[in-house]
Amino acid sequence: MKIAIKIMVGTVLMAAVGFGLLTYMNRPISKEQVNDKIQHHLTSLVRQHDSLSSALLTIYSKQTGYFEQFAVGTQNYASNQPVHTNSSYHAASIGKTMCAAVYAILVEEGKVSYDDQIVSWLDKDLLKGLFVVDGVDYADQVTIRQLLSHTSGVGDYFEGPVTSGASMLDMITSNPNLTFSPEQLIAFTRERQEPVGKPGQQFYYSDTGYVLLGLLLEEIEKQSYSNILQQRIFEPLGMKDSYLMFNQAGPADVLGIYVEGIDLSDKNALSVDWAGGGVVTTMKDLLAFMIALEEGKLLSDEGYRQMRDFAHRYDKGIYYGLGMMYFDFSELSVLLSSMSDVYGAVGSTGTYALYDREHDTFYIANFGSLDFAEQGIEELVNIRMIYDRMIVE
Repeated sequence: MKIAIKIMVGTVLMAAVGFGLLTYMNRPISKEQVNDKIQHHLTSLVRQHDSLSSALLTIYSKQTGYFEQFAVGTQNYASNQPVHTNSSYHAASIGKTMCAAVYAILVEEGKVSYDDQIVSWLDKDLLKGLFVVDGVDYADQVTIRQLLSHTSGVGDYFEGPVTSGASMLDMITSNPNLTFSPEQLIAFTRERQEPVGKPGQQFYYSDTGYVLLGLLLEEIEKQSYSNILQQRIFEPLGMKDSYLMFNQAGPADVLGIYVEGIDLSDKNALSVDWAGGGVVTTMKDLLAFMIALEEGKLLSDEGYRQMRDFAHRYDKGIYYGLGMMYFDFSELSVLLSSMSDVYGAVGSTGTYALYDREHDTFYIANFGSLDFAEQGIEELVNIRMIYDRMIVE
């Protein structure tokens, strides 16, 4: 799913003012007080928002030695079962970071180059109509790098405008049991949408581009995208609770995921993600994934550096590399200039796996609601306001 983050200036400024007041008025607090305040904050958040049934959070800092996990709420609105820190959830566009990591591995192995043209692997009929601008078909100019960085010019089936018929969001909320194959998702863009520009011309977030990347991986590796993730990411890192949804042996058991008030956690409509974000995971597994990236267990320094080349502006204070997002809080507001930047994987349902390199600290969270596409990051600011006050012995 697309992560459509446009943090409201007014909200950020309010948070920034709050941050300044906290710094000025409040003394540092103990680890126990930090834990209590975060627990209370998350509990209040779930109680106050009808679009949430749960909230999960992990903070792990190598610098301070702090490692705490929080889980509040229930598995979904229809359940009385409490969530746990090891509860499985749909990770939305965090899956894009995993897809990009697979490509980085293949580049290091010499199987592909970021600047390879996608027509080398994908059938021309599949690409037909996706990259036609002013009557010229630019499909033969599109590269792997452009798809990974959302600069290919292709439309976005999930949130992009349509030329006819219902939008994808309208389709899945009106009929949550619709099932989509990757080819059908591509066909949606071909038949109902227009390219936004020529390849390399501009940044435009596109789930369609990542479905193409998934299909391309299957052509390169000659196996299913699900197996590729298992062999390249999950198994090497011991991510035993992670899998590509609809490809697991038994039924999925994931926390509620709400889109316009509808819980899609047990609905076929989640097939709308696939390589754009169809991974089910846990906080433990995501922490292992992020640590592996930072410690060079998956990629060389140069390989990871290319993923972190945040050259494309997503929005004010938000930048994109290859499957990864960067948040510059000082650009979001000068009043947040003392808050260190973070980068990593983010999903549209208020789910993220982010790293603060300056303080060697990881933040993993899941809220499970499309309403928290923006607020999930705003809540990260609020949580860091608490955590940053902790007395470090």
